[in-house]
Amino acid sequence: MAALAAILRRGGEDVTFDLVSRESGVPARTLYRYFENREALFGAFWRWVNESIEMPAVPTTPEEVVGHIPALFAAFDRDEALVRAMLHNPYGRAVRLAHAEARRAKFSLALRGILEVLPADSRRNLLASVTALCSAAGWETMRDNWRLGGASAARAAEWAVRALLDAASAEAKAARNPGKAITRKTTTKKRKGRP
Repeated sequence: MAALAAILRRGGEDVTFDLVSRESGVPARTLYRYFENREALFGAFWRWVNESIEMPAVPTTPEEVVGHIPALFAAFDRDEALVRAMLHNPYGRAVRLAHAEARRAKFSLALRGILEVLPADSRRNLLASVTALCSAAGWETMRDNWRLGGASAARAAEWAVRALLDAASAEAKAARNPGKAITRKTTTKKRKGRP
């Protein structure tokens, strides 16, 4: 795993079993005994990366979704080169996409109290936005496009996720209590000369 990480940090190389073998000193036939193909190798590597950068615990409430962002972005900062490589290497991307459903499920569970009363479009919009912000891709975009450090990017993501959850909570509250719609008070002004 450390050898594969070193290869990816360097970038620009196609990851082959021969290359991993040379980098690690482990014979290729031994690698094949444990990993039948590159997909299997990268699947195991994904778990290793998450452990090595100390990914935070899975959030279970809306408050934890917001609260876990600084630890999440700090984890990405721990090995920036490797996280970026996993974003852009074709096998790293494939592994990330293979975990997309689990990521959606994680956020769906944490936000279930808000999501359960929202219309389908609002549920999808909220989950898509929150998962994009709470991701390595969101971290990278804020760092690169806005030249934010990891802590500043985390604060920006926290602000955005909190705003999204507040708006969604207001929509959910209105959906739970449709009879209690907010009405504007109307006032009438008396005009001069008229009762």
